[in-house]
Amino acid sequence: MQETPFSLEQFELLFKEHFKSLALLAYSVVKDKDVAKDIVQEFFVKFWETQHTLQLRGPFEGYAARAVKNRSLNYIARQEVQDKHQQLFAAMPPDNPDADHGDREQFYQRLSHAIDCMPEQRRRVFLMSAADNKKYAEIARELNISINTVKFHIKAAYVFLRNEAFMPLWISVLLNLLHFF
Repeated sequence: MQETPFSLEQFELLFKEHFKSLALLAYSVVKDKDVAKDIVQEFFVKFWETQHTLQLRGPFEGYAARAVKNRSLNYIARQEVQDKHQQLFAAMPPDNPDADHGDREQFYQRLSHAIDCMPEQRRRVFLMSAADNKKYAEIARELNISINTVKFHIKAAYVFLRNEAFMPLWISVLLNLLHFF
């Protein structure tokens, strides 16, 4: 069992010895070579920065593999959230100078109002995730709550927004489609 902090030489040896296997592990989850390398590099940077506060309770290999796998899974989860955001925004009517911007303005007002109507903690968690693009772990750490609580608040926020802000948009789109037929 290695006591931290590592010297620069020890750290470089760890990096050289474990980078390839950790990148393969990350790749098995994210299926993108460049992303996998970035995840492993970010792990090593974070490890170097926080090594003085860590106390490894086993071999470095186990700790590193667990950390890289978790980072890879978090990356996949963030991608899924971004995909959901893109789908929601793709469903919005496009900006068109000839189109009536009143509907778009009304939509943004409904969205803003719906966010304002959320309970304070849920709104804070949602905005930290959606607007500030923070990871669940960062939010949990900053607000001193569990990651599961963060997940709960974000899921509840999306359900609330879908019902309060986006549902009228879908009705509006449906009515516009029916108008053409």
